[in-house]
Amino acid sequence: MDKNDIRLNQAKRKAIKDAWKDTIWKRTPTEYDSNLSDAVVNFKQHESDVWNDVVKPTVEKNFPPEDMKILQRYSRGSDYNSFSEYDSCFYFKPSFADDEEKQFRFAYNKEDMTALHYDELMNLGVNPNIEIEQEGKDNNPHYHVASNELSTAIKNFNNPRYTTSSGYNNSYDHNINESDVGRMDGFALLVPATGGCHSRTMMCDNEFDWKKLNDYDISRRVMIMAQRELAKHKMTLVNDMNMVVDQAKFLSEIKPYWIDIEACVNFDDQNIGTAVSIVSEETKQRLLDSAKIRQAQRDILAVVTTPKEKELA
Repeated sequence: MDKNDIRLNQAKRKAIKDAWKDTIWKRTPTEYDSNLSDAVVNFKQHESDVWNDVVKPTVEKNFPPEDMKILQRYSRGSDYNSFSEYDSCFYFKPSFADDEEKQFRFAYNKEDMTALHYDELMNLGVNPNIEIEQEGKDNNPHYHVASNELSTAIKNFNNPRYTTSSGYNNSYDHNINESDVGRMDGFALLVPATGGCHSRTMMCDNEFDWKKLNDYDISRRVMIMAQRELAKHKMTLVNDMNMVVDQAKFLSEIKPYWIDIEACVNFDDQNIGTAVSIVSEETKQRLLDSAKIRQAQRDILAVVTTPKEKELA
């Protein structure tokens, strides 16, 4: 045994685990991070296309803007005296098939917001994956604190398209303040105040339009699933290392699985402190792959930040 090796105790193990968790979540880009980024771009493109090509034309055909503005002019402000209202959730039913009506919403719920603002939330030090991490577990004070921090951060984005309200059949019923319409990037239309978006179900007469609506819905689910897969993958990496640390007696026993530990953790002035046989080859490979990803990122940054040599005159 190396005389300079560091013996681990409970406090040192916790310090290493915390450092590993921070390294994995914030400094280890993976294909799952790229998948989420691509899914967000894909969702936003579908959202824009289906709104401009299907939703807005269909709604305005059924409820002409000029007529809605007349109704708005006679409204008296309160819910019971309003004849028109802004909405961003709409029901459509295909006229060419026996499918049931379906809601297509352009409001965002909490799952949408954590996926759309994933990097921003991580940079704020908020955990956008807390609900995924908590699945199958009993709630505890740590969960409540993290969940409240996430809810507060999302609320502070002040996005008028975010809503926590639900209406008919657990679908979203988005109450939109007229003062917020200008900040909704056009994703709000004036419709009759008939008691909810389900009461305004519209027919979709074109199969291609119906497909575009459903493709938009699918793109949202793909985006949400991309975040789930990212969270599950990194949770596995964190749990893998926790298992290694729990079984190790010395720092040297961790290094084969965290080969760049000195680059990620500062051991100076800290009293931190043979392979672990129970760790599987699959686990070891995942940990080694994560280290290679971080080294590749450091190599890229080194190239970008190194000044070019002056050309000879």
